[in-house]
Parts: sequence; C-alpha cells; structure tokens
Amino acid sequence: MKIPLEAGVAAKIEAKLAKFSRGWTNLELDPLRRATSFKVLVLCEMLGGRTKAAEAAELSDNTLDNYRHGTKDPTYATLGLMAEKAGIASRYLGGEWWFEADSIRIDLFQQAGARLSPSPPGLMDNPSQPYIHGYDEIRPSSAAAAALIENYWFRLGLNPDTVITLLAEGDSMVPTIADQSPVFVDTDDRDLIDGGIYALRIEKRLIIRRVQRLVGGGLKLLADYSSAYPAQEIGQSIRAELEVIGRVRSTALAC
Repeated sequence: MKIPLEAGVAAKIEAKLAKFSRGWTNLELDPLRRATSFKVLVLCEMLGGRTKAAEAAELSDNTLDNYRHGTKDPTYATLGLMAEKAGIASRYLGGEWWFEADSIRIDLFQQAGARLSPSPPGLMDNPSQPYIHGYDEIRPSSAAAAALIENYWFRLGLNPDTVITLLAEGDSMVPTIADQSPVFVDTDDRDLIDGGIYALRIEKRLIIRRVQRLVGGGLKLLADYSSAYPAQEIGQSIRAELEVIGRVRSTALAC
C-alpha cells in the first residue's frame, strides 16, 4: 500500500532521512533497528515534527530523539500510539517501509510472496501482532497484557511456564522463520516427530531445524532454505550428544 504525503511533509522526511541515515551508518545499526528508527522518523514528521510527536506519544523530546537516532528502541505500544495518531493502522508496523518522493510505501510480509509463506498446519501459529525490534514486553508487566499472552499460550495448548523465547539468527529457516524473529519454544515437548521444528544444541551450537527421522535411529536436520543450507544427517552415535531444547510452536515477525 502507499500513504500519500503532503509536499511539505515529504520534503521534511527527505531532509531528515539524509541527516539521520548518516548517523545510522556511523553507528552501524543492524537492519531491524535501522528500520524501526526510520518508522519513528516518518511518524514524527507526519505528526508535525519532534515536539508535537513527543506530545502525542507522551514522551520527552530526548527519548523520541534517541528513537530516531537508533540509540534506543521504542516499545510496540509507543510505536503503535504514534501510528494511530498519524492515521496508520498498527498492523502496518510489521511491514517494510520505503520513502518514495511523495509517499510512504508499505510492503506487508504477508504480501511478499516467497519471502514469508504460511506456516505448516499444526506446527506453528503466528501471533497476530508484529514484533518490533527491541520490544521488551514479551513477558509483559501489566496484568491485562499478561492475561492476553497467557490466553495465547492456552490456545496453543502450552504451559506458559515451559515456554522460552529465543531469537532466530540467520536465514536458514526462511520463509518459515525470518532472521532476528523471536521464536517461542515449548521446552516440555522434546519428542522428535517428522516435520516438527525444534531448537537443538549440537556441538555447543544452537540451531533451529525441521526434523526427519531416519531408519536405524538417525536424524536428518532440514533447513527450510534448502537451496543454501543442505540437509545434515546425524547418526545414532552423534544423536546421543544432541540436546533437544524444545519444539518451536510459534514465531513472530521481525520488522
């Protein structure tokens, strides 16, 4: 989708982008934090500049400036409030944003073709809200938010006490799991079944792979990005050294 911008707003975004992008490069921001800072920058100008945006988001000027510079990350709630005040639905925060002369183009992950396909039925369920880099409320502090998360685990048939959160690294499981996405693992489910996705530790290295059982007790570890990551076969002797951390039951989308 495209969000048209008034000429004055577009010019300010372009000027701010030229200024801040140099700082993002100097700080060597990772792509996720840079993408979040860009969204904050855009929303600030759509709300009338830093001062008005800070008032709308109930933040100090310095805090908002840290978000624009990429030295700190906003929570999902903060970024969602800014988007709401700017007239943008919060669901669009999970997409990629691009500045195009007189508009902001937003590409949702669900619409990105081969980049992210639907998860295999019965193996994983994606939460309805996008993940914002730096978001620290996976274990929320408020009672209402905690109840919401617990209800989500209940719908997946999980005990919240056995769920841990890991951060996916690399693109080996794309399109099912994107790089830097939070991955929710049920540590109470360690019985390997064909087609299941598991967090594993092998030779002191943590990996996430789809599992295929082999005749004789061995395993084949499969990456969903199979053209770049060949399958790895593990014999019965090596399997004894394989630590199964748990089954991956859900993943959120990084933006």
